[in-house]
Amino acid sequence: MAGIELKHEIRDQITSDVLRQIERNMGSTRPALLEIGEHLQGSVEERFRTETDPQGRPWEPLTDFTKANKRGNQILTESGGAGLRGSIHYRVGSDSLEQGTNKIYGAIHQLGGTIKAKRGGALAIGRPDGAFAVVKQVTIPAREYLGLSATDREVIDQILQRHALPPDARPR
Repeated sequence: MAGIELKHEIRDQITSDVLRQIERNMGSTRPALLEIGEHLQGSVEERFRTETDPQGRPWEPLTDFTKANKRGNQILTESGGAGLRGSIHYRVGSDSLEQGTNKIYGAIHQLGGTIKAKRGGALAIGRPDGAFAVVKQVTIPAREYLGLSATDREVIDQILQRHALPPDARPR
């Protein structure tokens, strides 16, 4: 993933034991990781819909300049769905789950930062009408869309616990 991906490494004994139990019961953690990936996709989509970070805090509002030069009024979302919002995906390996975007600008929106013109030059910021503005730098606030909320952690624990049960003991 070229843009940004979020990695959480599990280092507690209880979770490690649960993962080993899932492997014993099912031969692989992949089914549990696929279910977790689907849940996390829904969480990220909800963050874009509500314009909040994983802790439920509202994203920084758009500047007047951005509002005036944007096709829609949603933060981090352009019409058509091919932008950042539509690029979030997950990938499951045999014992790993990665979620992120392949959009190169994904990191600046997740982490925030200042984009400066190279060698003292200027940046041209395009507008939907084809015009552009020329500036020395642009500061973009962090608007976290990736991450684990407290609810995400609870759901992940529930998924792992369910998959750790022997197949004949699982709820249907």
